Amino acid sequence: MSIRIRICQAFVVTGVALMVSTGVFADAKTKYVVEHFTSQGCYSCPPADKLLGMLVENNEEVLGLEFHVDYWDSLVYGSAGKWKDPFSSPAYSQRQRDYNRLSLKGRTGVYTPQMVVNGNYAFVGSKAEQAKKQLDKDSSLILETSAEISSDGNITINIDGQYHSKADVWLITYDKKNVTVIDTGENKGKTLTNYNVVREFEFVGKWKGDPVAITTTLKSLDENQNCAVIVQRYDSTRQSVAGPIVGAAICKHS
Repeated sequence: MSIRIRICQAFVVTGVALMVSTGVFADAKTKYVVEHFTSQGCYSCPPADKLLGMLVENNEEVLGLEFHVDYWDSLVYGSAGKWKDPFSSPAYSQRQRDYNRLSLKGRTGVYTPQMVVNGNYAFVGSKAEQAKKQLDKDSSLILETSAEISSDGNITINIDGQYHSKADVWLITYDKKNVTVIDTGENKGKTLTNYNVVREFEFVGKWKGDPVAITTTLKSLDENQNCAVIVQRYDSTRQSVAGPIVGAAICKHS
């Protein structure tokens, strides 16, 4: 099933005016995971951040996740100095490097802004036409996955389906939206808005190929936070924990 993208809002990126927005899906299942590697210290990243926000707005078929890398934190931009991204983590830079070790399709490498769809295809994250094209043609996730939060604070992850390979199950906590005033570095003087900013990325178990339910304790979420689950294959040599994503779900309250 291809993702439907309705034309309703102008979006200017890399000098080209594009019309992109997402449709609204009632009771939709998550079919696409878009990982966006970005930094508040990167001058070319804000247009890609906006694009991610548009892709996820009112659209539960797309799980968008912003991973803020840390390699921009130490770069000095002339008299503007450097900016320490408050959401950056060396673990997220490592995740991007792990992807670079794989045979991804598209534009590989370690750069920002970069988007990776379903752990299979990488492209420059500010290219709206490329995002639409990839979401239209990328195979949707093959496993039925759900994540329900109970009133006692536990989360139950259900994975249903058959698959020929083992995979890791990850629980992700993210901020839905953050607004930051930047006073140093490449983006000095700008007010940046970031969407679905990853704050925690926690391993919760292995999936061995058969239907399973996993229950674990979820840390309390504030009103600006939610969580999600991804089921992801990994490099059999364990040189990389990144690989094709075969299942995903945005957390729901039961």
